[in-house]
Amino acid sequence: MVTQDEQWQAQRIAAYAQRKHLSGTTLARWQAWPATDQAALFSLLQDLQCGENHLKDLLDWFEEISARDEQTVADILERRELRSAWATSGSRHDKLKAVKAVLRRIRYPRLTHLEENVRQAVKALDLGRTGQVSFPSDFEGDEVTITLTVRNVHELRNGLSQLQQRLDDGRFQRVFDSLDEV
Repeated sequence: MVTQDEQWQAQRIAAYAQRKHLSGTTLARWQAWPATDQAALFSLLQDLQCGENHLKDLLDWFEEISARDEQTVADILERRELRSAWATSGSRHDKLKAVKAVLRRIRYPRLTHLEENVRQAVKALDLGRTGQVSFPSDFEGDEVTITLTVRNVHELRNGLSQLQQRLDDGRFQRVFDSLDEV
């Protein structure tokens, strides 16, 4: 039996879906969740005013995290780091970006750890404004790109010398060792 609260919540979700022009498929997917999870996500969506594409992302991510961690969506939304991101001051876009960043860290803990290790190793290179190290998106592939931005031969010589020093002292090896964790 459906309670009066559940009916009221279903009406609010239907009104939101109509206002945001959600597809029937996306709405049905959301409505297939337990009522407490529907309500918890509704609170987030209401605050962030998410449309179809962001909602689909959130549905995917919450379903994956929920299945893996054996938690309800409501429980996930109560995590301190997610609550903090949600409470971020700034625009709706800033809040959404912060929430998605936290959900990504929760969804991909190993990748997040790898990114942090690589970031620390690159920071330790201390290449200044002339040197930049970049990697393929999501560390797909095994190539590293090193770019030197210089204005003259003197800066080029200094940049190359600095790169050689980083090779010799093992700092570049730490970057590659971090990448080997993949």
